[in-house]
Amino acid sequence: MPTIPAPTSSVLGSDHVYDNIPNPLPRLEGKGNSTMTIRVPRYFLTPQSRKAICAGRRLWGTDVYTDDSDPVAAAMHSGWLRGAWSADVDESMLSLDLQPTLNTAGTTAESDAAASAQAGDDKPPTRLDSPPPTGPVAPPPNVDLHLTLLILPSLEKYNSSVWHGVKSRMWGDNHDGMSFKIERMEWVDEGVASRNEERGGAARRRRLAALQGPGVGKRVHGLLGVGANMAGKRQANIGGAMGTKMAQMVRV
Repeated sequence: MPTIPAPTSSVLGSDHVYDNIPNPLPRLEGKGNSTMTIRVPRYFLTPQSRKAICAGRRLWGTDVYTDDSDPVAAAMHSGWLRGAWSADVDESMLSLDLQPTLNTAGTTAESDAAASAQAGDDKPPTRLDSPPPTGPVAPPPNVDLHLTLLILPSLEKYNSSVWHGVKSRMWGDNHDGMSFKIERMEWVDEGVASRNEERGGAARRRRLAALQGPGVGKRVHGLLGVGANMAGKRQANIGGAMGTKMAQMVRV
């Protein structure tokens, strides 16, 4: 789990360094064709954090990814969220800014939206239901991110590809879990009070037990960040297939 500031903190220094290995998603067997929303606090959307995610390449597949892939890396690879790279990378060579598609009126959806916003009829969208047609977007300042995943069955093979400046990894026919793809992306402001806290009944019971005094319960500041820090995490998989993938990353 990446190191994060205490829930009372609202500012994270630009020199903050964190381990970008995501917690695994819960076991997803039997959850096919359902959705799951991952909370990504703004601390993990800074340029420095996105550089580490792009460099780590902790994802297997193309468009559809193994369920032990990093959802934020998947959002970058599949064209929703813009990555970040070191100064020696020429971003103009990464095909990040795509040509907009003309609609039936001969204009683009982006120009129509801009004209509407200038007229005061609309606000910049905070929710995207498909990858932006002009390429992945950089995070707006001072917002958190909700990524909604569509849970899918396991694939026979997960192919590697280079999309939007991120190279995914290949995995064969022995993946023992499910798959996912990015279904929706939404910018939100969760507020300082709950930004670092895990949600759900189990998390609330732990916090209540902590407030009742020492010895009653252990105080836990959960964070659904890059991955999902939920009850029932796939700890067993860390030493199994995921451990094999981590070892393989040294060679890929």
